[in-house]
Amino acid sequence: MHNNGKWENPKIVMYCQIGRYIEEAEFSVTSAIENAGMSEEDFDIVFLTWKSSDEAHQWLKDKNYKSVEIGYDEGKGFLWNLYRGWNAGYPIALEHADYVCPIATDHYFHKNWLANLYKNCAENTIVNCKLIEPGNQYSIHTCRNFGVTNYSEFKMDEWNPFADALYEAAEGQVATDEVAYGHRFDAMPFALSRDVWERFGPMNKFSVDNSPDPMGIYVNNITGDTDFFNRCKAGGVNVIKALDAISYHCGGLEATKNKKDGVYT
Repeated sequence: MHNNGKWENPKIVMYCQIGRYIEEAEFSVTSAIENAGMSEEDFDIVFLTWKSSDEAHQWLKDKNYKSVEIGYDEGKGFLWNLYRGWNAGYPIALEHADYVCPIATDHYFHKNWLANLYKNCAENTIVNCKLIEPGNQYSIHTCRNFGVTNYSEFKMDEWNPFADALYEAAEGQVATDEVAYGHRFDAMPFALSRDVWERFGPMNKFSVDNSPDPMGIYVNNITGDTDFFNRCKAGGVNVIKALDAISYHCGGLEATKNKKDGVYT
């Protein structure tokens, strides 16, 4: 992976919005890069900044990471700007690779997660991770609480055997039937092709009312990413889940801190 400001024709590009809380960001991004399972020439990462702290900008500079300032519309509010940020990352990354993977800084990534997403990539396909949620709020995904994704609070001694067991049981397996799997497939992080984004992007920047969910889980006020996945599936996109691409989303703490400050990590 090259962070010298020059793109080297990577196979897949991660992008990440970054706000104020660098301990969480560094912990999460380090796990994403070190556990990618791909050679350094085959992937890259770019950061999107809006209302990001001076500490965040300094961290990006110190690490020599690529970053793009995307601005903030004070008249629109947090959620609108959040989805504006997610939408902005796709074309930036897809200028340099055929596939893109958005990541957030409240995740921890297990070994080979990116490689196991990428090996299932195809033009008319979205490949999702096996996501673990903490269960501190309603979730359509597997739940088990490993704490907050930072160096001091993450329960690494519990996470490693748990994730290793999931990985060994599912290595090389892909779920293709959402109903049989028992949970929705749409989960960050995921890998998306240029073809899919150009046909179905961008995501809606507001909650969408009266848009029934195919599995009947949500009916009203679905978020932009869920609406996007619904449109993709209705349009014939193959949405699958790589069961050996495992990530943990701590949820709650970082989002709460940043929403209060009007920023995002």
